[in-house]
Amino acid sequence: MKNPIKYIGFMLIVLMAVLMLGCADSPKRSAGGYVDDAWISSKVKSSLLSDPLVSGTDVEVNTYQGVVQLSGFVATEEQSEEAEKITRSIKGVKDVENRITVK
Repeated sequence: MKNPIKYIGFMLIVLMAVLMLGCADSPKRSAGGYVDDAWISSKVKSSLLSDPLVSGTDVEVNTYQGVVQLSGFVATEEQSEEAEKITRSIKGVKDVENRITVK
């Protein structure tokens, strides 16, 4: 090996390229998309927690490209419907997949 500096530099470039490819989620989802989805999820969760009817601690919230998926367990159908209604009222929510199970 004539020049170890060139070899190390080349290996660093290859490593960075592999890491960047591994972090790619989809060409349609930007860094801003992650932030928007995280904001929507946190806003939905805080709204569910502050609602007296819905047991927000029992409902899981996941968001992908503005589509919110609700899952978990509640005691009544009314709680499930209220959770969906609250979620739909949040700015940025495009659709809601209500997978909440009534115990």
